[in-house]
Amino acid sequence: MTTKNTYWIADAEGVKACVSGAAERDFWTRVHGYSETAPPTGQEFKWVRNVNHGGRGRLNHEAARLLSGLGWQPSDPPPVPGLPEMPAETTVELRADVTDYVPGMNAAAGGTEQE
Repeated sequence: MTTKNTYWIADAEGVKACVSGAAERDFWTRVHGYSETAPPTGQEFKWVRNVNHGGRGRLNHEAARLLSGLGWQPSDPPPVPGLPEMPAETTVELRADVTDYVPGMNAAAGGTEQE
């Protein structure tokens, strides 16, 4: 089992969030307009989630460090109502019985197309 890389992203206001995996990073940067950035420091804000009760919030980095013992950990951004959510990872079934496309052939009639 492989572990996913962790990436930091920031929204237009500069609030940072931690996402895991390139697919999730690409989703937030391409669909929601976030940009990849460095980890937060000092008074920069970041999204946090409480591992005990699931609550979310924005805290500055120093405050989040002080509250980490109470279960507040860096998290991904919350979903935005009305915008797409991260699609679930799915597998695609590949079929080997696909007929090659031949230009000029009419597959339904079994012959060539007349122009």
